[in-house]
Amino acid sequence: MQDKILAWLEFLIAQDTQNPPRTISADDALFQTLQKHLIEYGFSVELLDYGNGSVCLYAHRGQHTVLFNVHLDTVPVNSGWSYDPFTLTVVDDRVYGRGCCDIKGAAACLMALSETDTDLSLLFSTDEEGTESCCIQHFLDTHDLSAYQQVIVAEPTQCQAALSHRGYLSAHGVFDGISGHSSNPAALTHNAIHKAHQWLQQALVFAGNCVTTENPAGVAFNLGYFEGGTKNNMIAEQARLGFSTRVPGGGCSQQLYAQLTALDGAAQWHYSMSAPALPASGQDSHQSLSFCQQHQIDTVASVDFWTEAALFSQAGMAAIVLGPGDIAQAHTTDEWVSQEQLDQCYQIYRRISDAT
Repeated sequence: MQDKILAWLEFLIAQDTQNPPRTISADDALFQTLQKHLIEYGFSVELLDYGNGSVCLYAHRGQHTVLFNVHLDTVPVNSGWSYDPFTLTVVDDRVYGRGCCDIKGAAACLMALSETDTDLSLLFSTDEEGTESCCIQHFLDTHDLSAYQQVIVAEPTQCQAALSHRGYLSAHGVFDGISGHSSNPAALTHNAIHKAHQWLQQALVFAGNCVTTENPAGVAFNLGYFEGGTKNNMIAEQARLGFSTRVPGGGCSQQLYAQLTALDGAAQWHYSMSAPALPASGQDSHQSLSFCQQHQIDTVASVDFWTEAALFSQAGMAAIVLGPGDIAQAHTTDEWVSQEQLDQCYQIYRRISDAT
């Protein structure tokens, strides 16, 4: 079985699914090969191309009550690789290649599992790594998934099930002032940079009040950029800034956005991405915890990174994050995953599939 996993991983790594540029379509060899194979092994397959590099492949065989979700897009290849990033390279226990950890290794385990006689449901997508993702939400909006009691999103967790993670919000603001000579006393109140700074001070106080012993990161507020003005002896006519936050599990990113932007309602605000936490607001992890206990899966309370498990949770579905590899290897030069992790993950997925 290890040979089958590595064979599938070799094929998947060879497919260039960098995002950006996200030049991916349903006609690519990636999806045509997966579709052909799955049909040959008795799966019903639906291939959905939403355009702009957003593709879903939904395959199911039998009466499975667990849905496995894997994104097949990767971050771009950076410089400094010791190996060809699109060629599987095995050195000792490590398997190298772009996406092998995040998260084509999990996909290879599932494709190897598809060659057995177990019932299985798979959802592959291609736009998780970008800021314009739509695959999962479109799929949820157009499919009845009530038969599934559990969703497993196969991000790297070292084969432990993560029951929660933070939500993510990325937002931008524009502050307007009145231009003029810096000798004008009105500079104190008309300067757009001064207005933005006043908002920032309030935002920092707000974020600081969210820090607790149990939640030392609070809402993880971060100002990413701050720009504006023309020169020192001119009152700044405009200032722009961007910030991000990560709301804890059970929190609501939209509510946090409303609270922070209300600190200065006169500014022009918009968000580029608002993603829920896991579990989403109004949901809990009790069902997922029971599922893990039933299948003897080790758990971790939370991970720091965001995943599309939150979208399934927002839709009312129980979801966990469970896959091979360490997130520390994701997005890195010489990305790798251990063969031991791949084998362990395959055995967990097989045990779940055989039992459900």
